Amino acid sequence: MSALSTVILALILAALVFLYNHLARELKEIDPLLLNNQTSISETRKSCESAIYRSVDVPHGVSVTRGLNLRSGYKIRDGCLKDVWYCGMKNRGDKLKSTEIVLGDMSFKIEEVNYILHQIALKFSNFENIGIYGDLMESPELLLVVWSCFFISDKTVVYFHSKDDLKSKIETPVSVLVTSSKYKSDIDSTSFNETIEIEPLLSTFDKEATKEFKYDPNKDFHHVNNHSFSYVVDGNETKFFQINFVSSIASKLLSIPSTKSWTKDDNMLISYTKTTFSNNNIIFETLCGLVSNLNRIELVNPDNILNLHELSPLKSLIFCTDSKILKKLCTNSKKSFWQSFKLQRSEYFNSLGYFNTFGKIDRSLTLKIIYVAQLNPPLSSLMSNFCKSLTGSSIVREVYTNFTIGPILKTNIFDFRIVQNRSLTLLGVPANSVELKTVNVDENTNQGVIYVRGMSLGKSGSLHADDEFWVKTDIIGGFARDGCLYGYNK
Repeated sequence: MSALSTVILALILAALVFLYNHLARELKEIDPLLLNNQTSISETRKSCESAIYRSVDVPHGVSVTRGLNLRSGYKIRDGCLKDVWYCGMKNRGDKLKSTEIVLGDMSFKIEEVNYILHQIALKFSNFENIGIYGDLMESPELLLVVWSCFFISDKTVVYFHSKDDLKSKIETPVSVLVTSSKYKSDIDSTSFNETIEIEPLLSTFDKEATKEFKYDPNKDFHHVNNHSFSYVVDGNETKFFQINFVSSIASKLLSIPSTKSWTKDDNMLISYTKTTFSNNNIIFETLCGLVSNLNRIELVNPDNILNLHELSPLKSLIFCTDSKILKKLCTNSKKSFWQSFKLQRSEYFNSLGYFNTFGKIDRSLTLKIIYVAQLNPPLSSLMSNFCKSLTGSSIVREVYTNFTIGPILKTNIFDFRIVQNRSLTLLGVPANSVELKTVNVDENTNQGVIYVRGMSLGKSGSLHADDEFWVKTDIIGGFARDGCLYGYNK
């Protein structure tokens, strides 16, 4: 071989290596280097504590996400719950069909829901605060009462989690309780002046539609009920205010990358296992869907979804669920030998950061994003990669508490890394509306108790916030060099 041929061959090999490395980087959804720096870390820390961690989206020196950033003349404001309904009613335009709201077996156009909300407001006009008892997965029609108080009557909703919580002594007085016929036997008739079942109440309303909504976003936002919601669980009342809702909504929506942003063609499906925070999750997710003008928002009982094939009729689906339900759906979906072979290849490439859909169980399945609330045992990165490959969807794992609206932790939507240590679970980075730190850190494990503060936290005597508004959680974990919080599996 001549010297010239050797040089040409060497140049070709060098070009191929360069091209391979370039394509390898370009085909990945995210540069792996970005996953190694996911938080903003304070420069100082106290003794026996970690530094203060925030999402890199809201670095130190600026405020955590406060609200919806709505323009009012020359000013920017945070917004309120009435703005959520205003956006849901007004922003789809005349060319698109109305948003469809599906609550179990009942389906409505948003204008029909608007009429019902006004009728509910008239029914409860003589009451100051409205109590509600019942699981929103089993009795989704109770959500209409919540919306009516949030958007129309501007009354405080007091939501009771369990039968025992109905007997709790709380600060917010409640004289009327709305429930479902499923739960009426749980209620002591002497506890409330009046108990109303939602099913016969809704049957008295005609199925009419109206776009009338008397709210001027440039003026009326000054005159809203600040204390909009209370949640009673384990005998303790946690009060939530307008800022808690709008900051959490904005935190979620503004953290979505443009390539995955929610559009007016998307459909939202919400299905949760009953937990101490599931009702809050459902309310929160529907508010996010309304302000985003989604095509369809549906609540479905998890008992009515047996496998992933049942999700295929809905196109461009945003699925809000929890780790227990997602694992059940993915493991219950039967696969042929050929599908299993493709799934294994898909898992391998997804674990390297090359997002693909050729392992998808059903070609008609069009899941866009799956938001997974972590339950015990949590969804591991390995299981998340399996579900991602099987559904062909991006997955965001989130951590919720009883005393916040929205999650306090989230994983990066593009994070493909598999945690090799099976005793550790990646919990993610702080949501954009909060900041976190660890206290009483163990020098050997770097694990400590997680404390949180921010805009999405409610107020309760049981929370015992310190002078700097930090609140203790029941989460044990530690921050790693990538800025993410990791917890030990119990």
